Amino acid sequence: MAEPVRTCPVCQLVAAQDARFCSNCGSPMDPDAPTGSIAYSQPTQRLFGVLAPLPTFVLAAILLLGALIALLSESWVLGVMLLAFSAALFVLFYGAAERDPSSGVSRAALNAGARVSGWTRFVSGSAGAWSGAGRRLYEIRRELGPLRRERREAQLALGDAAYRQDEGTVASLRARIAEIDDAISGREREREETLARARRRVEDERMEVRDTELVPPDDAPEEPADAQR
Repeated sequence: MAEPVRTCPVCQLVAAQDARFCSNCGSPMDPDAPTGSIAYSQPTQRLFGVLAPLPTFVLAAILLLGALIALLSESWVLGVMLLAFSAALFVLFYGAAERDPSSGVSRAALNAGARVSGWTRFVSGSAGAWSGAGRRLYEIRRELGPLRRERREAQLALGDAAYRQDEGTVASLRARIAEIDDAISGREREREETLARARRRVEDERMEVRDTELVPPDDAPEEPADAQR
């Protein structure tokens, strides 16, 4: 006897006898049959071409220890070679830790690297701020010296002109002293502003490397006294 032809109950396409789903629309061939639950498993992440961070760190530490022992025993060539290999392995370890930060050693290395990088930027930025401020302060100091000497000379000349009752010279010297005082005040204000800018820049650099702290808002509601007791 010829086997009965199976067709899809939805699209009526002819299907094989052992087919469970229609090859056209994907509908089950036997909708009344019980279906079991489908289990899904999360695939394990695998990194190819990446060194394992922990073994690389251990090997680099061993080579570093061997280099120190060789240097202490005055084996300079061996010590330098071991130091070079150890440094190369530490670089490879940091790169592997960036690609696979799942282990505690990797996370600790990345946190330490971020801290060192942050403090390096802080030191560099602070040095640049104080270096620029120092150059400008030196220029201001050089400009203030001649102004103050000219003011002392103008005061002596003013006293002599006042003694001789030379009104024209007295008025001219007083105007010049007022101009010098304005120039000195401007240089002193610029000096204070230069110092303030340098301090603000250093504080901004320090804020970038400071750990984030959670501070409760000032307007947070206080607990009633009955609840505290």
